Amino acid sequence: MDRAIALWRDRLGLRLALDREFPARGMRMLFFRSGGITLEFVSAIGAPADAGGPDRFYGLAYRVRDLGACRTRLQGAGIDVSEIRSGNKRGTVVATVRSGTEGVPTLLIEDPSRE
Repeated sequence: MDRAIALWRDRLGLRLALDREFPARGMRMLFFRSGGITLEFVSAIGAPADAGGPDRFYGLAYRVRDLGACRTRLQGAGIDVSEIRSGNKRGTVVATVRSGTEGVPTLLIEDPSRE
């Protein structure tokens, strides 16, 4: 997490919008924001820093205005998309894109509070 802050905030100038621990989930999260894009970093609380280890890419998330319509359009194009379910953030709904992602975990998020 220190490497992420050193790169994304200190060297590249992105705004560190969130640096928070979630003890119940055993994780620390960082959100960097710039130009309508959020980069999210997650690590186990107390995880040892591995200064020489590789960074790992976990997945992508896209915010959409109408998740139902987006899901229908993707399914019509032959893409496998999960059922819509409640998101982790109160008031959000999400769906997982399960095909056509080249193995990259991909999430669609509708967040009415961001309209």
